[in-house]
Amino acid sequence: MKKRIFILVGMLIVATTTGVCAEENRFIYNKAIELKPITVTVSRTARTISESPASVSIVTNRDIAQTNAKSVADLLKSIEGIYMYDPSGVGATGAVVNMRGFYGGMSSHQLVLVDGIPQNKGKDKLIDWDLLSMDNIESIEIVRGPASALYGDNAMSGVINIITKKPKDKPESKFLASYGSFNTQEYETSTLGTYKQLGYFMGASYKTSDGFRRHGDYDKTHVGGKLDYTINDAQALKLSLDYSQKERGALSWALTEAQIAQDRRQARPGTKNDKSEETKGDVSIVHAWDVSDQVNTEATFYYKYDDANSFYTSGSAESTKREQLDDEDVYGLLLKGGLKQEILGLRHEFTGGVDLERDNFDYEEYNAPYQQRGSLRSDYEVRRDKIGPFLQDEIKLIDPLRLIAGVRYDRVNFDFDDKRTLVNSKKEKMSKVTPRCGMVYMYQRDSSLYVNYAQAFRTPTIGQMFTYASSANPDLKPEDATNYEIGLHHRISELLRTNVSFYWMELDNEIWYDYATNKYQNYGKTSHKGIETSLDFKIVKWLSGFANYTYSRAKNKAGSYSGKYLTNIPMHKASSGLHCTSKFGLSWDLAVTYVGSSYIDSTNNNKLSSFTTADTKVSYEYKAMNVFLAIDNLFAKKFNS
Repeated sequence: MKKRIFILVGMLIVATTTGVCAEENRFIYNKAIELKPITVTVSRTARTISESPASVSIVTNRDIAQTNAKSVADLLKSIEGIYMYDPSGVGATGAVVNMRGFYGGMSSHQLVLVDGIPQNKGKDKLIDWDLLSMDNIESIEIVRGPASALYGDNAMSGVINIITKKPKDKPESKFLASYGSFNTQEYETSTLGTYKQLGYFMGASYKTSDGFRRHGDYDKTHVGGKLDYTINDAQALKLSLDYSQKERGALSWALTEAQIAQDRRQARPGTKNDKSEETKGDVSIVHAWDVSDQVNTEATFYYKYDDANSFYTSGSAESTKREQLDDEDVYGLLLKGGLKQEILGLRHEFTGGVDLERDNFDYEEYNAPYQQRGSLRSDYEVRRDKIGPFLQDEIKLIDPLRLIAGVRYDRVNFDFDDKRTLVNSKKEKMSKVTPRCGMVYMYQRDSSLYVNYAQAFRTPTIGQMFTYASSANPDLKPEDATNYEIGLHHRISELLRTNVSFYWMELDNEIWYDYATNKYQNYGKTSHKGIETSLDFKIVKWLSGFANYTYSRAKNKAGSYSGKYLTNIPMHKASSGLHCTSKFGLSWDLAVTYVGSSYIDSTNNNKLSSFTTADTKVSYEYKAMNVFLAIDNLFAKKFNS
């Protein structure tokens, strides 16, 4: 991958903006390391990181401003425990995020939320990272490790929760324009504020790029808004709307070594006219009610639709082109309540509720030589219904010691209708009880030791079971996992903190693609073990930084590949960075990431080589304007991922 340069110019356009920016600069310049960020993802209630029995990272709005990130996935690449790669090279379509030794190429093992609302597609559990708007992000919470006891069947490797901005008392507007390599252009505008009891946010963005790979052109338009209405001191309503539309060219399919040596930017033969159009919309309504100091409730209804029409080349010539039409509609209802109660002299905090979701997925595929629709190849309808009641109790045993125990029951029903071959139609039911138990010992301020035991459950995707043509396998079993973990959150001083976690996960029936049979199969037994460490520090008032290291060991334990490493999982990954500020509005950021080698085949005969990249950014802020130069892959390192 070659060096990419992005120049971005932005301006905040309100009367109060200048004062706000100056205040933020002083805050960054004098601030000690923040050790008490609040997370709502670990227990579905507000807790500090040191109170959480899990490995947690939080990316703040300030962290986002300091990076070169062009998408939400791009923001995660330097976080411990996460391996991210972007085949588009410009933060466009196709980004893949791996956590805890699970490869995310054709399916995902982590649950992604926006304000607690699931974003994973039913077809493949993947995320359209490029359609998650960055202009409205307040923070991102990353919880590593199984969370099925609270969130159900998608949360096997962890949960990523994107928290959107809350309205501010004073109105604030901004406009951002950027230009970069491969003719990448991005424009973004937003405004937020409060009028009496009504808070509001409105934003719009447009991005276009030729892409790193040839024929990888990309265009995206996004608009979104949010209204927060305070009914009274105890009740509030929130309405969120989001709409995105994108068009892209050919997918970045893998190249052979010979093709890479010849031209690493080339597209696969015959894909010049490949294209895809996708429209995505989301609407949600949330009602929150603090009934009393001891009781609270929250109800969330959401609806999502995702329509896509694409032409792709199945072979190496235009005559092998096919047309796919996807239509997915998802309806969901999340009901949650909390109760604080003293029982037998012990303080209990109960969190319980139920998650309901219906996913209707329609799929058609046609032969389409030279983009002319021909004979029908596939015509499916799939309905997936999910129900998941859960209950968690957090008990304060003694002042520094907490016990957290929870359990969830998930039932998932599939109803597959093959309109062309009725005999293939099938109904399938899957269910699982997933418990969780952890303890947190807070031995000093903002420092704790935790242990955690959790089970996890993950159903196959709609595509893996039914709609991936000859590759689909309707006899797939759900994946089951048992995870053991111990970790440490430690404040060394006001200017230094560290986090360490050790985990060991045993899986049954991990799903993979078997190239021998050209079908998705259950592996049998696999093992995922690893270490995640991080260090945040402030050297002097104007210089701070971070460093982290991840060791991930994922291996087969049964079958013909017993003892072999799982594919596309780097065993070693490390990141470090520096952030330098000045009183004159000038700042500089540097981030370096090392990714170790990984196997690309189940027999472990072929490897992707390790690589190291460096990203840098120089910013200058004057009054309401911020101008910056950002360079990804500073030393033009060529690598494959």
